[in-house]
Amino acid sequence: MSLAASDTPLLELHGVGRRYDTGGGTVHALRGVDLSILPGEMLAIMGASGSGKSTLMNLLGCLDVPSEGHYQVAGRDVAAFDADELAALRRERFGFIFQRYHLLAHQQAVANVEMPAIYAGLDGPRRRSRAQALLQRLGLGERMEHRPNEMSGGQQQRVSIARALMNGGEIILADEPTGALDSASGREMMAVLKELHARGHTVILVTHDAQVAAHAPRVVELSDGRIVGDTGWPTDQPRTAFAAPEPPATGAMAALRRRMAQLTDGLAMALDSLRGHRLRSALSMLGISIGITAVVSIVALSDAARAVVDAKLRGFLSGRIMVFPGHHGLPTGVEPQLFKLRDVEALRAIPGVRNVAENLERDHTARHGNRSAQMTVRGVTRGDLDAEGLQLVEGRWLGALDAEQRASHVLMVPKSRDRFFPAGTKAVGQTIFIGPLPFTIVGIVTRGGGSIDTNDSWRDMLYVPTTTYTDKLSGRSEMQQLSIYLAEGADGAQVQAQARQVLKVLHGQEDFNFFSLDAEFRKIEQTTLVLKLVLSAIAGISLLVGGVGVMNIMLVAVSERTPEIGIRMAVGARRSDVQIQFLIEAVVLCAAGGLVGVAISWLAATAANAAQNQLHIVVAWAALGVAFGVSSAIGIVFGFMPARQASRLSPVQALARE
Repeated sequence: MSLAASDTPLLELHGVGRRYDTGGGTVHALRGVDLSILPGEMLAIMGASGSGKSTLMNLLGCLDVPSEGHYQVAGRDVAAFDADELAALRRERFGFIFQRYHLLAHQQAVANVEMPAIYAGLDGPRRRSRAQALLQRLGLGERMEHRPNEMSGGQQQRVSIARALMNGGEIILADEPTGALDSASGREMMAVLKELHARGHTVILVTHDAQVAAHAPRVVELSDGRIVGDTGWPTDQPRTAFAAPEPPATGAMAALRRRMAQLTDGLAMALDSLRGHRLRSALSMLGISIGITAVVSIVALSDAARAVVDAKLRGFLSGRIMVFPGHHGLPTGVEPQLFKLRDVEALRAIPGVRNVAENLERDHTARHGNRSAQMTVRGVTRGDLDAEGLQLVEGRWLGALDAEQRASHVLMVPKSRDRFFPAGTKAVGQTIFIGPLPFTIVGIVTRGGGSIDTNDSWRDMLYVPTTTYTDKLSGRSEMQQLSIYLAEGADGAQVQAQARQVLKVLHGQEDFNFFSLDAEFRKIEQTTLVLKLVLSAIAGISLLVGGVGVMNIMLVAVSERTPEIGIRMAVGARRSDVQIQFLIEAVVLCAAGGLVGVAISWLAATAANAAQNQLHIVVAWAALGVAFGVSSAIGIVFGFMPARQASRLSPVQALARE
């Protein structure tokens, strides 16, 4: 047995007016409307076109707000409600049945019906189960997975009824429910509405058709924005109490489920939009892809170039301070002292000094057979060889025994070897003359990755033991140049300052000069870093252009999908729901473009490495991740304004847009 509905008004309007300011003046759509609707009533609001009936329906359904007067829903005045509170009222109490159905064309019937429950926070399984049950009840069990364009007008209208009932639909607002239907479908529609009324729903029909209005026990007539007739509710007509469905859960978990559903729905909408506008989406993605490709490629190329420069210069410049005789402050006629062994030993004792190379070198004529060439001969210790980053190619190193015996042994670089020996000829063990003295070649050395040129193409070099050099080639032990090699992490400026004090004490005056190759190397590093940043910034301009393109596309999308936004707001979407959905679309668009750009960058780097071996281009995973994150951030930044514009639309204005 059904319970009788309460006699407390469910909807009340007192002196409600609605006016619109237009370019031609003010239009009064409603004037001083007083109306009270009890729970469980079924009434028809009837009037000719322009009478204000649609405006009244929009006010009753909280799609619009009065310009004056008071409107109460279940005793609550909606005048002070903000946009989200009005959305909550629509979501919790109202169900809309539109003349043009207002279904989302890209979604199946069951997804259209589920939509209000998404914004109510109902979990997925219960949401899907309720939607399927409603469609079964309305005779659409076999059409659940059909899209609107695959159904007849009557079937689409039944889907809109199921959607109106999804969250309960205590109050059903039907705008010209039979206007777009044939006579048979129209009769079926009215039968469904009467059935809903019998179940306790408050049904409000808005129509200009007297035959449709005759189905309602109560008829309210409008003319020129005023109520000119109201039959009232018949005293002998029962009103059944509404049995509200089980409300969705509340609390943190419900809010989390709603957010997850919101993200899922937004992602599905974004993918549908991309598929529906393939060319436009591809062009938008192209801008982002070009920007990401440019930035990632320039960063990778810059890093590769810096790595080459670093490899070429680090061993020769980094951690090295040169010391030369002479100083601009010396009095005229005073000769600077050359460096002695005691200077070397004193400098080696300074904290932060890894080694001090004695830099004994001089150009000599070297001969083998009938070939001769000018070459730089340097006296070295094994520590000097290590400090210079030399690597043994063949043969052996010069060792302590060579220095002790003052042996006539020599190391050559590949360039010097090639001057004397044809390709394929073994040089180690052969004899060459340095000046008049014979020397045996004991090894071939080359500069490693930390040198200016790994092939030593910049200089012909011969290395002999320091003792051999001073006894047999120079005849003196003084040194014209020293190289201080810094220990790892040592402060070059501090070491140089201490070296200056040590040498001033030993020489009695400052008759020497420093040239910090380490400081020059740091300057080169800073210069290449600045160049990398400048090039990256230039490449970033293309990202900015791509972002503007995405914003433009999203603004167009908002304009195109204004009716969809109105539908979502009518079924209870908050402003934040709409904003997040459009932001998701912008992020998906940019992220997809970013992925394409990342893929292009990786493929280009792979191809470049295969085509040449001078630069090893590495596109690091971290760089790819940052690029993807940046493209997604661009979607958020440039999608914000269109998304905000979408969320600020008035539901009634959005629904009116075709």
